[in-house]
Amino acid sequence: VFSDTMHAAFELGRNREKVKVVVVDPFCTHAGSMADEWIPIRPGTDAAFLLGLVNVLINELGIYDAPFLKNLTNAPYLVGAEGQYVRDPGTRKPLIWDTAEGVAKPFDASVGDAAILGTYRVRDQQVRPAFQILADQVRKYPPEEVSRITSIPAATVRRIAKEFGEAASIGSTITIDGEELPYRPASVAWYRGLSSH
Repeated sequence: VFSDTMHAAFELGRNREKVKVVVVDPFCTHAGSMADEWIPIRPGTDAAFLLGLVNVLINELGIYDAPFLKNLTNAPYLVGAEGQYVRDPGTRKPLIWDTAEGVAKPFDASVGDAAILGTYRVRDQQVRPAFQILADQVRKYPPEEVSRITSIPAATVRRIAKEFGEAASIGSTITIDGEELPYRPASVAWYRGLSSH
């Protein structure tokens, strides 16, 4: 991990004019002093800030990589009222909702379009995709509440979320060594280590 951080820092230094760096930290540390923007935050409230960004991205701006979530994560897995995956009775595989056919199927079945949002009925119980549960959970962190918790103005929370979502370039691709890959040139480094990121 340390070498990855150092490689990222090296690349950032090489391409500094192409990158916007925002540091959210209670103290204007060395990183904050070198950033394009330093956002002071009440100590210990980082999680509320990040959950607020996620809320704005998903629930206000609708910025998320739906194809990635549907095809390469457990975001479409259906979850029942008790908080457990709803499973196929025969195979015990988690189920997903196929919106193309309007039925629940095992996660590894052929699916026309996996639902990541919505509420569905499976075997007489109401179920939601895991991503819908996340979207519902982060609604507890509107920017105004995040501001109360963190001391960061609600307008700043919304602006940073919007800028991050736009920088992520959802839908863009890049070709590396002949292979087309998603291009997501945005990152959050959220930890304090030897390099204080």
